[in-house]
Amino acid sequence: MKIFTLIYSIYGLIVFSFLFGIFSFPFVLGIWFKKFEKTAYWLHHVLARFFFAAIFIPVRIKLEKGVNLKNQYVIISNHFSFIDIPALAALNIPFKFIGKIRVNNIPLLGYIFKNLHIMVDRENKESKKQTYLKSFRSIDEGYSMGIFPEGGIKTKKVPQLAPFKDGAFIMAIKKQIPILPVSLLGAYQIMKGSFFISRSPCEIVCHTSISPKGYKKKDLEKFKNKCYNVLQNELNKSYNE
Repeated sequence: MKIFTLIYSIYGLIVFSFLFGIFSFPFVLGIWFKKFEKTAYWLHHVLARFFFAAIFIPVRIKLEKGVNLKNQYVIISNHFSFIDIPALAALNIPFKFIGKIRVNNIPLLGYIFKNLHIMVDRENKESKKQTYLKSFRSIDEGYSMGIFPEGGIKTKKVPQLAPFKDGAFIMAIKKQIPILPVSLLGAYQIMKGSFFISRSPCEIVCHTSISPKGYKKKDLEKFKNKCYNVLQNELNKSYNE
């Protein structure tokens, strides 16, 4: 490992810790006081953009035809790296992440995530049931949902996506809100399977949304595959360039 990578990674960790420490106060206010809740979600975006700027990584966001970040979506994205989380948060859209319950073990971050977002234990049926109920309630409150449908960093070889879980697509069909496929391009070059980072540009492509209109529960696989192909095609194109 090059000494520059080590120094740069330590610098990135210091920057994130410093920014998170500053932003933790308004996040906690958003947990304790309902009137600050939406501001807390907007600040996720601000924190992410400050973080990337401070570590000198350019972020380019491309919106395809018809995408309006003021609309409500179930947001899905590829997940090849831990840096994908702040990359997705860089979108200026108030959404709740659905993430693994193990985040709860991280001091302060776990408390904030548990109270502002939705945790799921995929091995526990009751946890999965509660995740759906909380997600439906959040959608009814006007929030978008953010999900990595692979269920974690599961790919065996980048840029091949792992098979998608059903959750995001059940939500979209049940609540009749569109899926917003988001390709995170370049994020894997920033953080390749470890906590060490490299300086590389990140492009976030918000593809034209996919409406669940006309799809029923029996069409779940067809709907899921349509969304999968949008992301996979973009990833293939990007990694072949």
